[in-house]
Amino acid sequence: MKYTTAFICSMLICLAGTSAQVTIVKGAPNQIFDLSCTKCTMTVEDVSLWPGVRVLPYHKTNSGLVNLLYWKYYDSIMKEEVTTSSELSWEKCTQLIDAIGDGDTVSLQINLVWTDSMEQKQKIYLLLGGLLKSDLASLPLDMEYDAEALTLKHFASIVQIKYEDGKTETYESVSGEMSLTRFDPRTVAIAGSFEFEGNCIGWVKRGTFLNGVFEKE
Repeated sequence: MKYTTAFICSMLICLAGTSAQVTIVKGAPNQIFDLSCTKCTMTVEDVSLWPGVRVLPYHKTNSGLVNLLYWKYYDSIMKEEVTTSSELSWEKCTQLIDAIGDGDTVSLQINLVWTDSMEQKQKIYLLLGGLLKSDLASLPLDMEYDAEALTLKHFASIVQIKYEDGKTETYESVSGEMSLTRFDPRTVAIAGSFEFEGNCIGWVKRGTFLNGVFEKE
């Protein structure tokens, strides 16, 4: 990925104040997370396509939004249309994304589980906000975080780091970029890479997340 000047400068400042590390050091002023370390793994947990322009990742079940990657079919017993998360081979299903036009705006959310070198599972939520439906067919799609233009085509992320004592730190992106290299709405096969910096909510602390790579067949 090609770094923006601002992202490179901010990363150098962070590197000057702390050494690269994979494991989590509680209470460190700034931290660097190598997401592709030797013992680390990245798993795609869930993919959602929300209607409209979204600024930050949403909670899947509490958002109240409709996932356009879901399917619908007419249930002859219930006498109504039913929505399901996957296509049913024995029913005539239509995917919800088919009902919107190529010029309509959507936002793609990718929920990841990162297993660090200590085998702790951490949550990473990525958002490509304000896309046109037609953008999803024009890959690769490269996007950057821009605090001044959180409208069309922007990248944002949230990370939750959980410690052994149950306490959690949440980081929200302040710079960074992402490249979506593969996406199939039908099968939800997806692949891409990302890097970003985030502020720790409630703390004067910054995290730098490097070498993020994900893929789901």
